[in-house]
Amino acid sequence: MSLFAGKTFRHGIHPRDHKEGTEDLPVERMPFVDRYVLPLSQHAGAPARPIVRPGDRVVRAQVVAEPGAFVSTTLHSPVTGRVSALGPRHHPNGKLVEALEIEADPFDSQSLPDGPAIPWPSLTQEEFVAGVQEAGLVGMGGAAFPSHVKYRISEGKRVRHLVVNGCECEPYLTTDHRLMVERPEAVLRGIEILATRLDVEETVIGVELNKAEAIEALEAAVKERQGVAGPAPVRVVPLKVKYPQGAEKMLI
Repeated sequence: MSLFAGKTFRHGIHPRDHKEGTEDLPVERMPFVDRYVLPLSQHAGAPARPIVRPGDRVVRAQVVAEPGAFVSTTLHSPVTGRVSALGPRHHPNGKLVEALEIEADPFDSQSLPDGPAIPWPSLTQEEFVAGVQEAGLVGMGGAAFPSHVKYRISEGKRVRHLVVNGCECEPYLTTDHRLMVERPEAVLRGIEILATRLDVEETVIGVELNKAEAIEALEAAVKERQGVAGPAPVRVVPLKVKYPQGAEKMLI
């Protein structure tokens, strides 16, 4: 089924969304804490392989674990400090998994290191896929599926439509909503990169009708960047409010 304003999938439910507590609150940066636990299995696929040891000093954004397979990803230190332990720790899912512990340096400014931007237009497709894996990008859904796997297109295949999921139909969640409201230009920048790399014919951003502020912000950004955000046109498509509108098959 195509995405058109007011269209939706069959069936579904209408739970209370409970979004009123945070939907109007701006995004804030979480303050630094004293200790960080980094599970090596915080994504779908093979666990990452640690490349640091207890006692090592690490800096913020440094690679501390490399992908354990193609369906795996890179882990970076969230903080400058010292690796205090490597061993089994409880994962949020209740299981014991291998994890790194890092103690933050209380005297460090915790600023991000400077570095050149990745020249993505000049990369080959394999270099682009490897760069996404090295960046540690994963899906924000429950599976945390490594993003680079989706961008490795088989030879002879083509992606014609890029569908961007801005539904956020789950109760209580408003992080995607606030991102679209506060940083629509960054959303379009990501779309520009993917649309160009995948050579798509069109990009469609699906957003539920209860996110009027996000729809307005995205439409304004699309209008401002007409002719800039890659060769393919971008459409913002309002969708009916229903759960699970944001599920992959329901959205498509």
